[in-house]
Formats: sequence, structure tokens, C-alpha cells
Amino acid sequence: MAKQTSDSSKRLTFWAVLFGLASLAVISIASLFVWHKMGHVALGLHGWLALIAGAVGSVLLGGGLMALSFYSARSGHDDAAHHDDDHQD
Repeated sequence: MAKQTSDSSKRLTFWAVLFGLASLAVISIASLFVWHKMGHVALGLHGWLALIAGAVGSVLLGGGLMALSFYSARSGHDDAAHHDDDHQD
């Protein structure tokens, strides 16, 4: 029985990774298409720096918030918020 669960878990992981990669490919292709349809966009040094800083900052912020979410869930802080001492049976 454990072997069957492990196989289905691996299969689910495979499909999840495949879906993520396919989504990334579709989004990348669509982004490139839109970028080329816009024509020539003149970005100076400050424009490129702002674009790169915004992208890197967004990834760092998202990663940091996800890390805090996982840390909170694993450390028991979420359970402590739902514990009510006044109404114990």
C-alpha cells in the first residue's frame, strides 16, 4: 500500500512540475510576443535599472513572504493563535 501511495505522489509531483514548466513557457512566449509588438522602446540606463530592481525586488519580496509563511506554520505560531484558554472543555 505504501508503494502505491509513493507512486501516486511521484506521479502527482511530475504533473505539477510539468504544469509549472508549461505555464512558464506559455507566459514567456506571450511576454516576448507582446514585447515585440510594442515596437522599439527606448529605455535608458535608469529605465533598465528600475526594471531589473523591480523584478528582483518582487521575487525577493514574494520569496521572503513565502518563507515567513512556512516558518510560521512549522513553528506552531498558527496553532497558538487558535488556542482559547477561556473555553476549554
